[in-house]
Amino acid sequence: MYAVNTLVNDAYEAIGMTNIGDDTDGTMSKIGERELNRAITTLNGQGFLALSQKWADSDSRRIIKFHRLAEGEDPEGSIDMEPPTKIEAVGRKLGVRFVQLRPSNHMQMAGKNPMTMATMWTYDQETEEGPDGPRSVGILTLDGDPHGDVRIWYNGQIPKYTLADTIYLSDLYNELLLSALTYNLACFYELSEEKKGKALTDLTTAKNLIKNPTAQQRMGVCGPVGTSWADNYANGLAGFGM
Repeated sequence: MYAVNTLVNDAYEAIGMTNIGDDTDGTMSKIGERELNRAITTLNGQGFLALSQKWADSDSRRIIKFHRLAEGEDPEGSIDMEPPTKIEAVGRKLGVRFVQLRPSNHMQMAGKNPMTMATMWTYDQETEEGPDGPRSVGILTLDGDPHGDVRIWYNGQIPKYTLADTIYLSDLYNELLLSALTYNLACFYELSEEKKGKALTDLTTAKNLIKNPTAQQRMGVCGPVGTSWADNYANGLAGFGM
């Protein structure tokens, strides 16, 4: 874990804007707080913060919506939650496991017969008029029938941190958080190209160091549909075509 005020102090020291041991306050602290939240949002969107990944389950549907339900609203076809910023992976249930589907787009999916088994997915966000006014909605669309439950993996929301907070992540992420904030501050204050270049190099190195252990905890988003030759056999026995 990393105290936010300590992280901000360390970042200003790293770019040479404060002396070792000095505390930042006033405008500099507020800028550090803001840039830290921006950096964490970016890292989360890129999938580096593996501890923020969650999943949600749905019954067998081609179109699944994410939005907050109003009181008394029919939940049919919806998951009652704020729309995920990014979906990492989608799987259809086969027996006791989930077979991964491929990320795609509407153009590619339009060439697929929607009456066949789902093999691809795409995700959109928009605003719709709800019972209590406009609301954000996320729409997950499959290219066919999943013929079973659907599991959706997504990046969870990271809280917005203040200077008094502590970031409760593994210490493995300390260098990544520090280098990301250092780079953001170097860019914000328009420091020399040399300092910005060093900060970017440190950030890239920290990302590479965290990438391998993080990747082992992440679900893949690419790869073949199915993980065994027996998948087609099991689908055939169940009366499903690929």
